[in-house]
Amino acid sequence: MIAIGSGAYAMRGVSDTPTATPAGMPSAAASGGGAGELESGTDLATLDRTGAEGVFMVTVTGVRCGVEEVGPADLRQPAKGEFCLVEVSAENAGGEAHLLDGGAQRAVDTQGRAYPVDDRAAAFVNDRNPTLLEEIAPGATVTGVLPFDVPAGTRLATLVVHESPGSRGTRVSLS
Repeated sequence: MIAIGSGAYAMRGVSDTPTATPAGMPSAAASGGGAGELESGTDLATLDRTGAEGVFMVTVTGVRCGVEEVGPADLRQPAKGEFCLVEVSAENAGGEAHLLDGGAQRAVDTQGRAYPVDDRAAAFVNDRNPTLLEEIAPGATVTGVLPFDVPAGTRLATLVVHESPGSRGTRVSLS
């Protein structure tokens, strides 16, 4: 338990500085769980960038902007501008189940403007992987997509990950 606690403390201590690891890992969403929505729009940028916030270790594995709509053919959800879909894996390093609150997550563009997760779109792009929308068990890692409805042509710079709406947050680079 001491080793686990020390590891979690060490990860939290570097939460303000996102770290990059080599890219090239296959995209989680490209292999299922809402992947159909990622097939339209611009090319998917494959990333592997991680940030720690509270009990969560969040890794951004891909970003795709320029998506005009998400959801099944009969329930399409159009973007007001365009969707930027941020693929993530979230690990709960804590001892209790926790929710990665989608409403607390923000994408920040190159101009410093922050955008919230589009809740309706999140339900559609995570329809096959609902665990990202539910509590994450201790020690479990889940994957999913955080959709952001941004003005057309927006370039995202960072994802600000929050354990809860009132937490300090950590920045994970999207470029």
